[in-house]
Amino acid sequence: MNTLLAIARRAVGFLLLGAAVASQAQEVVKIGFVGPYTGPFAVAGQAYRQGVDAFIALNGDKVAGRKVEVIYRDSAGADPTLAKRLAEELIVKDKVAMLAGFYLSPEVAATAPVVNSAKVPLFIVNAATPGLPRMSPYFVRMGQSINQPAELAASYARQAGKSRGYVAVADYGPGHIVEEAFIARFTAEGGQMTGNVRIPLNTADFAPFAERIANANPDVLQIFLPPGAAAIGFSKALAARGLTHKLLIIGQGEAEDGDLPQFDDSIVGFKSILYVDSSTKDAQSTAFVGWLARNAPGAHPNSFNVGAFDTMQLVFKLLGDQAGKPLDSQAALKSLAGYSFKSPRGPVTIDPATRELVQNFYLREVVKADDGSKRNKVIKVWEQVKPPAAK
Repeated sequence: MNTLLAIARRAVGFLLLGAAVASQAQEVVKIGFVGPYTGPFAVAGQAYRQGVDAFIALNGDKVAGRKVEVIYRDSAGADPTLAKRLAEELIVKDKVAMLAGFYLSPEVAATAPVVNSAKVPLFIVNAATPGLPRMSPYFVRMGQSINQPAELAASYARQAGKSRGYVAVADYGPGHIVEEAFIARFTAEGGQMTGNVRIPLNTADFAPFAERIANANPDVLQIFLPPGAAAIGFSKALAARGLTHKLLIIGQGEAEDGDLPQFDDSIVGFKSILYVDSSTKDAQSTAFVGWLARNAPGAHPNSFNVGAFDTMQLVFKLLGDQAGKPLDSQAALKSLAGYSFKSPRGPVTIDPATRELVQNFYLREVVKADDGSKRNKVIKVWEQVKPPAAK
């Protein structure tokens, strides 16, 4: 009788263990991805989806016995109040374990109190205001601080022998930061500023601004404008005044490879500094570029889709670190301190003090191929640049 009872107990134990394993295998972890999937910035939201889809296609949707489900919510533009409400709904109603995406800095700033209260990690794909990570210990920046490329541009210009600087930026917060960063670094390294101008975001006629720049007679021009119509219009205005081949012109994301077919040949020679380059050659970037070619013809690696791809890399790392355990956000974030991984952008390390990325920055120049097509060609690499607060 005792033997039969022991056998029965063991059988029940195995059944309970099997049920527990099956339950864990079926556990779903939800990730809330807020972004502009419609509206004027929908190209960024589309790229977010590309990055997430590429990662799941290449790596699957399961890790450590958990299935990952991505829930998208449309911020439709630049509405901080809506972004905050979407974050609240995702946490309270949808029970997401982590948040990601967002587009502009005010959206992220508005969401900080929600994240801090819920203690949920948020991966910032695009917003680049320098002070954002200090607003929440749960923020992890997947992009850059907007001042970094401007400071690199100023140093590069001085090393190239340029001494008369001018800055033309879009008249909103990130543009102001770029302006201040370039001027501070350029003058600190012995250059002199001949002028600066802030261009309203709704500008359609850029000729007066090009005229002001020509009259100031600089030898280097730092620009920062939204990609698309503004960048194209400004480039044409500079060309009409003969400035595109007279000045060293440096920007950031105004002329990415996917946008170059919209420009005329006046963009040839334009230089830009960014932490992503579509010609990076390694196993990660090759697989990513291959997926884009098959599933999103005409798309190229950019800050939006690479940032989303790398966000999923970190999500899977956090879940893998906590295999078989209840999710602990604070423990998860601690495990990211100093973590290094391979990205389509190149090697990346998470700075433990700032939760920002140590990464390469690329100086690119637009060149024209024999077939008439245009592309960005890397002419200089700054390797493993630390975030400003970590220096």
